[in-house]
Amino acid sequence: MSERNLNRWMILIILSAFLLGAFLLENMGIQYVSEGGSPILKIHVYSYLTMGIFALLILWVGLFNLIKPLNELKKAWWLAMVSMLAVILYGFMRFGTSGLAYLIDTIFIPLVLVPIVYGLSDTAKNRLLALLGYLLFLNACIAIIELILAQSIVAVEIGSFSTFRSTAFLAHPLNNALITASLTPIVMRYTRIPVALYVSVIVLALFAFGGRAALGIFLLGNFLMLLPKLRDFLGQGIRYHKLKFAYLQALVYFSVIAVILTLVLSPIGERILSKLYLDKSAEARFDVFILLEQLSPSEWVFGASHGLLSDIAFYIGINVVENYLIGWVLNFGLLGAIGLLLATYTVPVRLIYRQELPAQVALLSFMLISLTNNALTVKTPALVLFVVALVCRYRSSDRSLASKSH
Repeated sequence: MSERNLNRWMILIILSAFLLGAFLLENMGIQYVSEGGSPILKIHVYSYLTMGIFALLILWVGLFNLIKPLNELKKAWWLAMVSMLAVILYGFMRFGTSGLAYLIDTIFIPLVLVPIVYGLSDTAKNRLLALLGYLLFLNACIAIIELILAQSIVAVEIGSFSTFRSTAFLAHPLNNALITASLTPIVMRYTRIPVALYVSVIVLALFAFGGRAALGIFLLGNFLMLLPKLRDFLGQGIRYHKLKFAYLQALVYFSVIAVILTLVLSPIGERILSKLYLDKSAEARFDVFILLEQLSPSEWVFGASHGLLSDIAFYIGINVVENYLIGWVLNFGLLGAIGLLLATYTVPVRLIYRQELPAQVALLSFMLISLTNNALTVKTPALVLFVVALVCRYRSSDRSLASKSH
């Protein structure tokens, strides 16, 4: 298969993952997250596209030839894939087909995409990063407009929030916050949008999503990325064109003014004030630890009983476990949770090893933010988009040495 066709496949996969959110699919009559419906429709279209192109590549070059170019990523990929397949098998034995779509869409497909994206040229990878950057910016702009108008572009039913939260393309507000805050450090410099403007819009969007933890971690991450440049600026100095520096100052100045005016004149400011307390959503994240106290020793190892899983609302007041680690322990036990951790983070950790600071900040942000909500306990393209961005940004030691020798 030519790289041109492969690149088109990847663009289609990214667009379907980003634009075809759960609520949009439900409005189209596809029972993707609601109860009932065909099991085939429980798996997202981006998963089918990914598995299709993966199967074609295996038929074209063979599995081992497809994995061989991964080099130092190969061991991490095999460990993650074996762990994932083991959990899928255990989940099938424990729950049947129920829940398999979640494992496939959320964790399995990102692993399948790694060798596909890795085989692309650097030019194609940069184009994918630019596409992600523009999609993220568009999604953020829509979120801000939604909050100002107090109206979502896609009809949604979320009854657990006391105030309006934007949903934009990526369905659940906290899912939006996770994807937006973790991808921005990687993709924001691959667009033609000035960084100051890009970050300003993202900050406002995080307010619109209501992701308090995501916003705080995002600001901390940007501060960490600025530290090396700030050190150079205050120490040896940085060569910069005077006219460009003047433009940059003006852009930052007007961006700050625009952010302040938006906060004061739009519902976003009211939203900030309304979230300066410990609401039921935040309390539920602390109450969830009560569930662990109900586990017997065997349930710790193999997962909670079906009776306990059906009575979650009795213990914490809501039927959703807003901490994916605890959710994994309840559903699959410690053994399954360890397997899912390996499947989720082995490859990303290897992808940021000895890489530039933005990729490392992005992974740290993803790990911390995901712990504050239930984004990874439900079907989400968060890990798909994040892994694609990391693989596109990744430069192996072999390539680095080759570029230096030339």
